[in-house]
Amino acid sequence: MKHNFEERRQKRIDYAKKQAAKNEQLSDELYNQASKMSSAIPFGQPILVGHHSEKRDRNYRDKIHNKFGKAFEASDKANYYERKAEAIESNDAIFSDDPGALEKLKAQVIRLEANQSFMKEANRFIRKKDEAGFLNMEFGTPELWKQLNTPDYLGRVGFASYAFSNNSTSIRRIKHRIQQLELLESRPASEVPFPGGMVKENKEAGRVQFLFDEKPSEQIRKILKGNAFRWSPNEEAWQRHLNANGIFAAKAVLKKLLETQPGC
Repeated sequence: MKHNFEERRQKRIDYAKKQAAKNEQLSDELYNQASKMSSAIPFGQPILVGHHSEKRDRNYRDKIHNKFGKAFEASDKANYYERKAEAIESNDAIFSDDPGALEKLKAQVIRLEANQSFMKEANRFIRKKDEAGFLNMEFGTPELWKQLNTPDYLGRVGFASYAFSNNSTSIRRIKHRIQQLELLESRPASEVPFPGGMVKENKEAGRVQFLFDEKPSEQIRKILKGNAFRWSPNEEAWQRHLNANGIFAAKAVLKKLLETQPGC
């Protein structure tokens, strides 16, 4: 939620690191146990088929095999959580429930528009074969000049048309997100009661929430889950992100609740 965005992000990182360390330790312990068990069997000794010890020997070897397997599973899980922690830490995506989302998105637009201008000016200098003018640009370097003047597989030099197109698409997409966030920011707080509860646009939390007077029935929980609402113990509410899709989904759920539970 907006009011604890960074705290929740850090908790996810800490949890992933904790799980990685826990499973790494478990893997080492299981591997050492399995190795110790296998050392009790003389190297190369086969199972003595027909001997009175055959069944006990097979069970013992199965235990060793299973313990090694669990050690490798724990190691894989540790690697998974290590990658997850790294992914969360390095993720520079801008989430709508980040309280600084608007400022970050506007800064991103400024950078993309500056990049568009740079590519346009760079291509102009390349067409004129004006290396000095290019190098006077803020981001103009000899290495980039050489790179941009190296023909591609079609013999083209400079920034390709798709680079401009992709950049423009990103600018339009982010501007649309800014517009949507600003519309949400300008909306007054909304609370709509219904028999047995209330649906609330919680701007502080950045969530649209269903709050019930008592635990909803399995049928109602199924409707909520079917519309991507999830139970939050901290908020004591069924909720999803407060955005255009979330508001639309809340209206759909409310309509179904009134249809299926008219007396509740």
